[in-house]
Amino acid sequence: MYDYLKALFGTDENGNPVALTFEQLEQAIAANKELKLVNLADGGYVSKDKFDAKETELTGVKQQLATANTTIQSYKDMDIDGIKQSAADWEKKYNDDTAALTAKLAEQEQAHSLDMFLGGYKFTSKAAKDGIRAAIVGKKFPFENGCFIGAKEYMDGLMTNDDYKGAFVVDTPPAPPAPEQPPKPQFSDQHPQQPQRRTKKSLAELMAMKNENPNAAINFD
Repeated sequence: MYDYLKALFGTDENGNPVALTFEQLEQAIAANKELKLVNLADGGYVSKDKFDAKETELTGVKQQLATANTTIQSYKDMDIDGIKQSAADWEKKYNDDTAALTAKLAEQEQAHSLDMFLGGYKFTSKAAKDGIRAAIVGKKFPFENGCFIGAKEYMDGLMTNDDYKGAFVVDTPPAPPAPEQPPKPQFSDQHPQQPQRRTKKSLAELMAMKNENPNAAINFD
């Protein structure tokens, strides 16, 4: 374990280390350039595991530094103005696409609401309905909460306008039933049966009747 110290003491003729005084030992240590002795209590010695750890840490720092230098160089080679312009272009495209989508959704909502509104009316033909629809769209009524403000009043005016009222089917309410009339007297051209007038029979006729029916009461007056 301490064989490396034998060189400090030297050996006699028998090969045994020679005893040295403290002064001789100090001189021998100072004369040996390959040997370094330190006091571990003073912290002048670094163990191998600590050295290896520091060496690994230093290697990592060197690698990080090399990576940082490479990244910095890549930034220097970049077209920064081009990157900024590309980012601005993408931002503008996003804003434009979002605005177009919002407008499309609003247009679809208004078209659906207008269909529902016109569904409350009857038209004489599809062409008539399309014409009224175009007239309403052209008015650009404010659209709030799913309703066109002023559209109802506008339609009421069209239904009484000579140029437009022919486009609407107006349901006429049924006429009220006529009041019941008392039964009319029935007249006939036939005269009521008059009682037959009795004619006075002759005496010969009365005698003949008596002969035919002896039991019959015959008035000879």
